Amino acid sequence: MLNGPKLETLYSLTGKIALVTGGCRNFGAEMATGLAEAGATVIVTARDISRAEAGAAELHRQCGGEFIPMQLELTDENSVITLFGNIKERFGKLDILVNNAGGHSKSACGLLEKESLAGWREFIEPNMTGTFLMLREYAILMMPLRSGCVINIASMAGMVGRDRKIYGNDMTPNPVAYSAAKAGVIGLTYDCAAYLGEYGIRVNAISPGGFERTQPEHFIRDYSDLTMLKRMGRAGFDLKGAIVFLASEASAYITGHNLVIDGGFTRYK
Repeated sequence: MLNGPKLETLYSLTGKIALVTGGCRNFGAEMATGLAEAGATVIVTARDISRAEAGAAELHRQCGGEFIPMQLELTDENSVITLFGNIKERFGKLDILVNNAGGHSKSACGLLEKESLAGWREFIEPNMTGTFLMLREYAILMMPLRSGCVINIASMAGMVGRDRKIYGNDMTPNPVAYSAAKAGVIGLTYDCAAYLGEYGIRVNAISPGGFERTQPEHFIRDYSDLTMLKRMGRAGFDLKGAIVFLASEASAYITGHNLVIDGGFTRYK
């Protein structure tokens, strides 16, 4: 008879300290909620501390968990260093880091031949440089403790080329910079997992597919037809379980993995 822990113990995050960058809205809020529901104390960040405070209060109102607001400018090295200094002083550790914030470009047009360097940088800097800075400071904090868990939020757009026809004329097509940035996050995940494994730190990625929000009806229909499950992801449902799984002891022997949550999009031909 096996004498391992019960399943509820494996998935419990009670007593854990977690951080979700950009944790006040969209994917970030969903994942922060899932971690809190599993028992973690969750730090959520925003560029503006007042936004982080408002987001933390709203998350607490919705699910009753413990959310702590902190300020972070992801592409500012000093801001990242300050954040981790505050975490070390207050908690002495950070059990779970979710690198979710990646930014959105206001100038990217989605057309390669017309794309600007500014549009390119608005994706590359937060996704690549910001994730690197967070990983570096996390390593400094947690390598001496020989434990930790990092989950980088990538995208299925970093795994396949996209057919732009489904976007139509009323949407901005997927920018090549976004795909390049998310592919870079996946590569960074693999190599940091190799580097940090001997210190007991696991590094994995989640690559979501398209999630239904406020897209035009034609896009939802056409995108859904390209998935095995014939639907887009459900906001508030389809990421919570995955983030808790990768953050918990239920996945203690998983590192260097990219968990694709796309309804079968990337494997459907």
